Amino acid sequence: MSRRCFLGAGASTVFAAGVAGCDSSAGNDVTATEPLGVLVPEDYTTGIHAATVRRFNESPAKTGAEATAELRNAPASSYARVLETALDGGRGPDLLFTWSAGAIRVSAEEHRLVDLYNLTEEYPEFGEKLLPGVLNGCAVNHRPFGIPVRGTRPVVLFYHRALFADLGLRPPATWADLKKAEARLRTADVIPVALAGADPAAAARWLEYLVERIGGPEVADRVRSGDNSAWNDRAVLHAAQEIISLLDSGAFGVDGGAAGTDSEAAVLLARGRAGLLLAESGQHAELARRFPAFTAENLGWVPFPAIEDGKGKPKSLLGTPAGYLTMSARTEDRLAAVALLKEFTGTAHSQALLRAGEVPATTAAAKLLDHAPYPEFAWFQYDLVQKAPEYTLSWEKAVHPAWRDPLRTEVGNLFAGRSTPREFSKAMRNVELPVAR
Repeated sequence: MSRRCFLGAGASTVFAAGVAGCDSSAGNDVTATEPLGVLVPEDYTTGIHAATVRRFNESPAKTGAEATAELRNAPASSYARVLETALDGGRGPDLLFTWSAGAIRVSAEEHRLVDLYNLTEEYPEFGEKLLPGVLNGCAVNHRPFGIPVRGTRPVVLFYHRALFADLGLRPPATWADLKKAEARLRTADVIPVALAGADPAAAARWLEYLVERIGGPEVADRVRSGDNSAWNDRAVLHAAQEIISLLDSGAFGVDGGAAGTDSEAAVLLARGRAGLLLAESGQHAELARRFPAFTAENLGWVPFPAIEDGKGKPKSLLGTPAGYLTMSARTEDRLAAVALLKEFTGTAHSQALLRAGEVPATTAAAKLLDHAPYPEFAWFQYDLVQKAPEYTLSWEKAVHPAWRDPLRTEVGNLFAGRSTPREFSKAMRNVELPVAR
């Protein structure tokens, strides 16, 4: 099934339709003797996940599968290692949390995870509850391997409303608008763009969005699928040259990165020392917690600007479509696992996420947004995701694990001025990917 067919049809069609001639790989729908194990990282959503598991254990949702579930936590700082061990080991958790397809790509290709397309074709209600496109974030080779259980986090452009008003600037809708704002902010002795210079992932957002806006979704598709030739695409070279142009003009400050982390970059924006910040939407919740007055009065937001004559669509998004639960191929009672996943897409779970500052990737969330802590931003974020023709998972999370460290290194070199666009392209093109067993 092609990616265009898979994502273009929307989540509902994906789950409702069958695949002729495919092995259902549905596993044994038998009663398990042990509780379903659910592995998640310890963070602010742990209590939300625990409550959902508790509802499952206490409700008739598991009818037809006499089973209970048990939440297992791992420290967030070491979760990537714990997840890798759980995927490689023997009998382990049945459902495992992942932020992206990149973290599970090898396991999916080696058939250690369940391809949820065939398993859920009998349960079209999954598709009816999910925003179209969110499955993209946990798709491996265009097949869905996860159900979203956390909020969606598109990368958006935040700006300082008062600064823009004082300087007679409008929020940038196009790349020309952004370049104009960058020049005006610089002459006013304000850092045009706050950037977490110590974090290559923050710098990569600019490169990735530019590649998408210039070259369209096909280039990002090739990057995610492991096509080495994608790094030599004109869109990649053009985007990298735009980055060099911003660096040369001082758009990110005199040292190319006036802050070390996203949190420090957000402080520059809140204190009026910077005019713009490109970050995941979750940064809004942090700003609201640390700088409530600024957030309420002067924090503005817009989608990433459109590129004149670019192939990308202005409403396409980059970011983290959601956080997902994926199913181990060793799961004995898959009927019970599906019932538990349904609980994670229910209204009660969406309400809890919304109270925590997340915007759920479910259709039910639309009826809840007016009760969000910041309804205006919640609606902006929800509409972006709902209407996005493409929602691309951030490269660092989407690419093959063998590309992750080289990508961070080469993006860092590009933003530090240690390499040219062609040197960046060549370095990434030369990283070979291992073949799945």
